[in-house]
Amino acid sequence: MALSHSICAVFFGWAALTLTCCANTRGEVGVDASVTQDSADGAEAKSTTPTDPDELDLLAPVGVCEAAGDWFNVGFVLDADTVTIDDGYAGSVRLLGVAAPEIAHGSKPAECYGVKAWQTVKQWLPEGAFVKVCAKADPNADDKDTFGRRLRYVYFKDGKGRSVQLNARVIRRGQGRLYRAFSSGLALEGVFAESEKAAQAEDLGGWKECSWTPL
Repeated sequence: MALSHSICAVFFGWAALTLTCCANTRGEVGVDASVTQDSADGAEAKSTTPTDPDELDLLAPVGVCEAAGDWFNVGFVLDADTVTIDDGYAGSVRLLGVAAPEIAHGSKPAECYGVKAWQTVKQWLPEGAFVKVCAKADPNADDKDTFGRRLRYVYFKDGKGRSVQLNARVIRRGQGRLYRAFSSGLALEGVFAESEKAAQAEDLGGWKECSWTPL
């Protein structure tokens, strides 16, 4: 009888140990699965993290108005696509390939997002800031528009000291659109088109507030 009790004790002890091991194994698998899920969730969160606005800036494309010098002081930002500069010339500079919404002029009211776009560009180019204006127009563009404004590519230094293509930045940040009617064949037409596509996809600026459509 004592031997039978001993055998039973050994058997039940073995069974309990087996169940405990199985339970621990299942628990460990559960923890690993949770960690894996957390890692996946973390990776997904990382992939959807909003882009740093400064990284939307387009650095000056090689071969387009890259001559040293030709930096001038900004006089006034007249609207999001037109500035005056202290370069000894009369008149203003219109950002080539860009169509920004108008601010109020006389009895004409401001267009949707016009004031916000104007204020944004003024923040980028405070009075007296240095900008570089291409000395010549794009070979496939007119020298001036019907208002006598020079049509140019403009560059400026951002807060990180980088040379930024202003025309493309206005489009990329949703402060203006690609002016397709006057952009065919431009050196930066493709760059501007990609900038607009990205701004529209990300619902930036006027694309969100005014439900813009491409011009």
